Amino acid sequence: MTDSPSPVSTRRHGRVLEITLTNPPRGYMNAQMATDLLETVRAAQADESVGAICVTGGLEGVFIRHYDVGEIANISAALANGRIGPENFDQGSAVLDLIKAMLDSPVPTVAAINGMCMGGGCEFALSFDMRVAQEGDYTIGLPETRLGIIPGVGGQYLLSRLIGPARATAAVMRGAVFAPAEAHRLGIIDELVADARARGIELAQEYAARPRIGIDATRRLARMIETGCDHDAVLGQTAREFAGTLIDSPETDRLIARFLNEGEDILAD
Repeated sequence: MTDSPSPVSTRRHGRVLEITLTNPPRGYMNAQMATDLLETVRAAQADESVGAICVTGGLEGVFIRHYDVGEIANISAALANGRIGPENFDQGSAVLDLIKAMLDSPVPTVAAINGMCMGGGCEFALSFDMRVAQEGDYTIGLPETRLGIIPGVGGQYLLSRLIGPARATAAVMRGAVFAPAEAHRLGIIDELVADARARGIELAQEYAARPRIGIDATRRLARMIETGCDHDAVLGQTAREFAGTLIDSPETDRLIARFLNEGEDILAD
C-alpha cells in the first residue's frame, strides 16, 4: 500500500517560497494537510534563504474550501463518548499550531486566494500579513454558525484585527460569506486582482527584498498595537525598535550608505 500524496507542494522563486495546496476532489483542509502545511511552514521559517512565503490553491476555483466537516463530526463523536475532553482542546492541534506559526512568522506571508475560502480555510488566510484575492464567482468568509459551531481556530479574533470587533462579531454570528469584491470593500482582502498567484508572488518578492531586522521590529510593534497598549508605551517601544535596527545591522548600514551615495532614487526600487 502506498502513501497518499501530500496535499502540500512547494516551489522556489528566488527568496520566495510558493506553497500550493491541492487536496482533491473538493479542496478541503484536513488533519493531513494541516500537519504537512505546518511542517512546511516551520521549515521555511527556519531557512535563512527564505525571505517570504506565498500560499495559493492548486485546484481550479479553490484556495481552501473549508475544513473537512466529516473530521469535525468525528471529533464531535469523540467528545460525546468521552474519548477526548474539551479541557485540553487547545493542545496538540496542528491547525491551531499552524495559525500560531503564521501569526508569529519571522518572514512575511502572502495569501494568494484564487478560489473558495471558507471556514478553516478563511481562518488560515486571515492569519497572513497580506491577502490578495482573484476576481471571480466564489465566496470568502466564516459560515460556521450555520452548522451550530463557531470558527474554531481564532476566526473571530483574526477577522476583528481587520474589520473591528463589532463588524467581525456580526459577521460570525450571521455565518456571513462574501464575494471577493465585497470582502475587498470591507477590508478583509487587501487587493482584488485578475491573477492572485502572480500578484501574490510579486508582493512576496517585494517583502523578501527587505532586510528581516525591520520586518521583525514591525511585527513586534504590531503585537503591542493589537493588545491596546497606550500611546506612550507604543511610542517608547517604537523608539527602542528604531535604535535596534541601527545596531549590529550590516544590511541597514549598507542600505543607508547606498542612499547617501546614490540619492532618493533607491527608495523607488
